[in-house]
Amino acid sequence: MKGVSKYPRIIPCAIYAPNRIISQVAITAENVPGALAKVASKMAEHKVNILSGLIMAEPDMASGTLTMFLDLTDADVDLSKLLKELRALNVVLKAEVVTKKVGDMAIDGTTHATTFLGERVVVLDVNDISAMLGWLIRTFYSGGRAIIFDMGKRVGASAAKKFKSSYELRGRELVETFLALQAAAGWFDYEVVSFDEGGPELDIRLYENFECLPLKGKSDKPVSNFVRGALAGVVGEAFERDFSVNEVRCLAVGDPYCEFVVKPKPE
Repeated sequence: MKGVSKYPRIIPCAIYAPNRIISQVAITAENVPGALAKVASKMAEHKVNILSGLIMAEPDMASGTLTMFLDLTDADVDLSKLLKELRALNVVLKAEVVTKKVGDMAIDGTTHATTFLGERVVVLDVNDISAMLGWLIRTFYSGGRAIIFDMGKRVGASAAKKFKSSYELRGRELVETFLALQAAAGWFDYEVVSFDEGGPELDIRLYENFECLPLKGKSDKPVSNFVRGALAGVVGEAFERDFSVNEVRCLAVGDPYCEFVVKPKPE
């Protein structure tokens, strides 16, 4: 796996569109093949453009939820009539408007809670995260870097313990699961350059690492303290020993990616 994902995820939380008629609807439908097609066909029939959407269902659920931002500017039907026709579809159990409107911005009104593998998560701007971490370093200097590293290490170790107990993962499989899940969560894209399980020793490249992205080319030294700690924590828990993590390349100093060499500490 190399480089940046070809399909960036845009979370449908809000749309700013002056002079457009934007709304968001939530539709509860039967969890059967063709349900989405019927809903989409009804939208197309009335020239309603689906801008973004989210499907939430599990294999064993009788129904699922579709939340969609719609552009009704060129539609030949108003929203109330559209909802009435959607409710008449044999697969639709419920349909309602959920938009929060503030001026020209339509904001997701479905929920305040977001989950990832069943756990509550929040979305933070990487620039805001950088500002918080930067304050720690400016205030406490090397102590700030140590604090951030330890924070990351605790996060990595905690995640690894969960993977052990919930998914029975160990060793390399656990480490690669952590990398893949954090990539899915938006931390970075990654490439495992080498993984010698005999050591074990690892060489990992991270692309667009969230911790360094706001400081791209602006630092004279590597700044991946949190992520470096997270790698130390997850690898340490995966192989049940202490590891050193050295950042040999960093986006913040002008390198094309952040690269980490992970080696066991002498026992």
